[in-house]
Amino acid sequence: MNSSAYTPFHALIFVLRQFIAIRFLFLISMFINLNPARQFILTALILALTAAFCFAQDATVTLTGTVTDEKTGKPLPFANVFINNSTIGTNADGNGNYRLTNLSIGNLEMGVSFLGYETIRQTLRFEQPGVKKIMFKMKEGMALQGVTVYARKNKRREKNLKIITRELLGTNQFAKLCRIVNPEVLKIYEEDNGHLTAQSTKPVIIENNALGYRIFQDLDDFDFFEGKVYYGGSTRFELLVPKDDAQKKLWRANQKVAYTGSMKHLLASMVADSLIEQGFKVYQVIPDSLRRFGVRQGYGNNLLSNHLHTRIEAVRGMRLIRPGELETERLLVSGTPLEVFYTNKKSRSPYADMPHPFTQITFPNGYIVITPQGWVSMPMGFEIAGDLGKDRFSSLLPADWKRDD
Repeated sequence: MNSSAYTPFHALIFVLRQFIAIRFLFLISMFINLNPARQFILTALILALTAAFCFAQDATVTLTGTVTDEKTGKPLPFANVFINNSTIGTNADGNGNYRLTNLSIGNLEMGVSFLGYETIRQTLRFEQPGVKKIMFKMKEGMALQGVTVYARKNKRREKNLKIITRELLGTNQFAKLCRIVNPEVLKIYEEDNGHLTAQSTKPVIIENNALGYRIFQDLDDFDFFEGKVYYGGSTRFELLVPKDDAQKKLWRANQKVAYTGSMKHLLASMVADSLIEQGFKVYQVIPDSLRRFGVRQGYGNNLLSNHLHTRIEAVRGMRLIRPGELETERLLVSGTPLEVFYTNKKSRSPYADMPHPFTQITFPNGYIVITPQGWVSMPMGFEIAGDLGKDRFSSLLPADWKRDD
């Protein structure tokens, strides 16, 4: 079984369930031979064990509530309520009421969308299981200003749209099977300082026929300048319906390819302390105050071996991962940058003796919060540069994607 998914907490729950079941059988066998007073005490014990069993059985959160207009208080029927970056979501009913079940305790980044209203992004934190009532009040969106509709294609817009499409979808093996369904919702601007920026008036719909997802992206910001891109907004995944079993198997196989060597794969491997086994080599930059020697000089080549033990040190996942406040959380702690290589692929890197995809990860706050499965629940402003910073929607998996055990 995948050790990143099966934590000591799960083992404890299993043992607790077995203990409770045995105690039930023992107590029931005694019950029929006791006098009424002792039967009452035994009944209380059984009820207490039942409560403990229920907690062990279902330590999850259920969200309920209503989505309404902030000004009028009127319900917004059939609004989308979802966990950001996941396939977990639902539609409110005709009265704006929604219900989401079986959610993990911890941080939940919620998204709520409704046509003509500003999408809500709100992080909720639950440390105890149970039913939680959360009301969402939505602001009506601003009317569009200064948008020109062209009767025929505009060459400059088409050129810029190609750039935006490339930067959103990527250029990997899956990109050709992805498309933006509704490019007309993009407002594109060429800034005087050379930046190409964009926003969406409605969610951008991306169909990923390589991985089997339809993605709804509220593009709050897009900024492309000198080959570097930044974009942000809420993301909702929907599963596409495969035309046959062969396509279903192909999508699953492609999802595994997308996972392999990804950021999620890296973080799950850290939690499981299986970096080397999963193909990763991670080096931690040594703080300046602890460096005793300078970097050894090579002969024309920049060799990682010359930096080892002088500027960087190999590190295992167990040295970087700390327990979180909840069993669903882990802390990835590093006061200095990490240099990461994925050794199962060949690529250029800063080091001649390490020809593998290279990524540098920095932690301005010294840590981030992740799940045992490798999803970042609290990024704390961390920065990714290099190979893993090139992930795009063509290879993006939802937060709730699980690999085979």
